[in-house]
Amino acid sequence: MADSDNDEIVSIQLDRSRTRQEPLYAQLYSRIIELIRAGQLAPGYALPPVRRLAGSLAINPGTVVKAYKELENNGYALARPGSGFYITEPPAAAAAMPAGEGAVTGTPAEELPRLTDTAPLRVEMAADTEILPEHSDCINMRSISLNPDIVSVQQFKEFVCEVLDRDGARVFAYQDSQGYTPLRESLARYLAHNGIMATAEQIQIISGAQQGIDLTARALLSHGDYVFTESPTYPGAVVAFKAYGARVVDIPMTGQGIDVRRLEQLMSRLHPKLIYVMPNIQNPTGISYDRDTRARVMGLARYYGAYVLEDDYISELCYGEPLAPLKALDRDDRVIYLKSFSKMFLPGLRLAFLYMPQRLHERLLAMKQITDRATSGLTQRVFDLYLRRGVWQHHVASLREVYQTQFRFTDRVLRARLQPGWTFTAPLGGLSFWLSVPDGLSSTELEQQAARHHLLIADGAQFYPHHADHRHIRLSIATVSLPEIETGVDILRRLGDAGGSR
Repeated sequence: MADSDNDEIVSIQLDRSRTRQEPLYAQLYSRIIELIRAGQLAPGYALPPVRRLAGSLAINPGTVVKAYKELENNGYALARPGSGFYITEPPAAAAAMPAGEGAVTGTPAEELPRLTDTAPLRVEMAADTEILPEHSDCINMRSISLNPDIVSVQQFKEFVCEVLDRDGARVFAYQDSQGYTPLRESLARYLAHNGIMATAEQIQIISGAQQGIDLTARALLSHGDYVFTESPTYPGAVVAFKAYGARVVDIPMTGQGIDVRRLEQLMSRLHPKLIYVMPNIQNPTGISYDRDTRARVMGLARYYGAYVLEDDYISELCYGEPLAPLKALDRDDRVIYLKSFSKMFLPGLRLAFLYMPQRLHERLLAMKQITDRATSGLTQRVFDLYLRRGVWQHHVASLREVYQTQFRFTDRVLRARLQPGWTFTAPLGGLSFWLSVPDGLSSTELEQQAARHHLLIADGAQFYPHHADHRHIRLSIATVSLPEIETGVDILRRLGDAGGSR
């Protein structure tokens, strides 16, 4: 391709004085979108090679790559191995509507969310699962995995020995794909305390919450199906849905939960197959749905025939009145309830379960058999003892007491030490706070600057399925001491006062 064919791109102007408000890659992304919408970059247009564009704009090649990847993730470009990036058809909702549903009328395409059709699977290390150096000298307010020292290794060791003495080598034989029956019975009793009436036959043991999301996507979704998610949301779920060809539509969060007005508008047009939600202590915002929002979500799912995947992320760490799961409101077996124990126990054990609607039972079980045959028999037997002996319930109560102290302390420190411009609403529980950064700061640059001061925080931009928001950070209290919380907040205050500079 001749250089003149790329004149529109290489003539783009980037404003380096605004990088705190809008990073260079985001500026480049936005300028290319403007050219697409203006009709200056038609479908099939080959974007300039990364190094050539970086040289023309005097920016780092990584900046170009990041902008191109954002175009790809939002359905505006397609990467062809060995060839480069090409503009695709603009992802307007009317064009993406499945056959037979009719066209969207009365609403310009740009007012609808960007819909990603066939973006390749992109696997990244999420902030929730980041592996840090064992002897890191940083204050880690990024990871939301519990401090492993909180779990009694002695108790775990005793239960492991008891299981091995009782069951011998059978522990290491192939297990029932659906899961160890006594554990499923214990989980059914556990769910009853949360208002969910279940039988052992309705429970599928799985190897972590991510596998539960993947199994649900594999069992339910066909290429081109719509999946609605909250925005922001857990990035691993979005990756799983896209991997099976789903079109992900993100619905903004309000202080009461998912925006039900927007949800209804888009459900009436797009008829999603699945809605993925975290109604109790949502990750990353910490928002919990109010009663009206819960009822509206269930009513809309019933009316439009959608399944709901409820990810019960960490509801046990509610520091007030216990929160009932959405599944407890399910009257027509429409909610797939996903619960992981990894976050509150030992993450490396990878233990979770799905409560399956009856009509999906066989399909989900078949998907589990295809994926990994069975979850660890030793882990299942040990955890069954935790539930039967009441040790798990005691463990959760202890965690709640410890982290409630940390949570309230952090809330006081944030309110006392952060200057006006920083805003947040304390959630009902959990292990993190979702902060809005002052005007003029970029969360992405703030994360980088904080790391230089030995403070690890999570850039909120990574939690948005399509439109990256650079105005929020997630601050975790999972692995830090009270003095470290004070030091971490002081670092944020100084960076905010300095406009994010050193």
